[in-house]
Amino acid sequence: MKYIIMDLEWNGASTRSGYFDEIIEIGAVALDDQMNITSEFQTLVSPKQTKKLRGRIKELTHITNEDLKNADGFITVFKKLKAWIGTGDNCMLSWGNSDISVLYENLKRYDMLDEIYIIKNYCDAQQLCQKAVDISLAKQVGLSAFAELVGVEIGEDQLHRALNDSRLTARCFAKLFTPELFGMFVKKADPVFYERMNFKCYNLQDLEDEQVVFSDFMTECPECGAFMKRLTRFTCKNKKHYAKYRCGICGRKYNISHTLKITYDGLDHRKTLNEIGGNDVQETDDAADTVSGCAHTDAQ
Repeated sequence: MKYIIMDLEWNGASTRSGYFDEIIEIGAVALDDQMNITSEFQTLVSPKQTKKLRGRIKELTHITNEDLKNADGFITVFKKLKAWIGTGDNCMLSWGNSDISVLYENLKRYDMLDEIYIIKNYCDAQQLCQKAVDISLAKQVGLSAFAELVGVEIGEDQLHRALNDSRLTARCFAKLFTPELFGMFVKKADPVFYERMNFKCYNLQDLEDEQVVFSDFMTECPECGAFMKRLTRFTCKNKKHYAKYRCGICGRKYNISHTLKITYDGLDHRKTLNEIGGNDVQETDDAADTVSGCAHTDAQ
């Protein structure tokens, strides 16, 4: 398999159809199965949606409007990239999944989405590398900070340039690569992969929504394992639903928050329990029979 480590630089553009991250540079390196660099790709891309780079982008990349003036447009550049990638099995890797998402959006903008399937597989190099050194995947560790952490030389290359960042990502990946670890994170880049990638998760705030599963609100006491009785009606704050519960066996009381998130795979219901001391919790008459007005009986 050929490993394609890619990095993109883009410029935020406000268009009639909405905000758009327009690619202005593509950089990539190819690794073989022995983690040796076999070839590299780098080119600037002339923007068409806006001719003026944002100040923040110029500051980070040191790319100027003059630099892009004579560059090829995205359609021409992607044809060159496709030829460089070649045929056969491959896997694209990037530090975080923003690059694959932006590439998808740029291909969509130019009615070229079918071209995305030149990429056969995808792996988030950031997740793989953080897993390798036991850093929580909930954290987002920057590329240069991670390289310093694991002793990968950054060198004199300017960061926030596509080829240089690709090289640095490749060095981190090559240092930590194992077949077992790679197998945990590689995904087939098929239509379902892109559907999942583009799905916008959201928090569910209406407890009467048909996707709500009432039995999921039944909560076991962490002390004795018995199902607890809900004492109060739910209140919604910061996209979480709060209620107070009491265990009928050991008498402990808890303030429990329920976070309901709609994901590509359906409803994700997560709970956080905090024990309450004292006897200041008053039971609401209808608390045990409703979830925001919906008929529901909690376990007693």
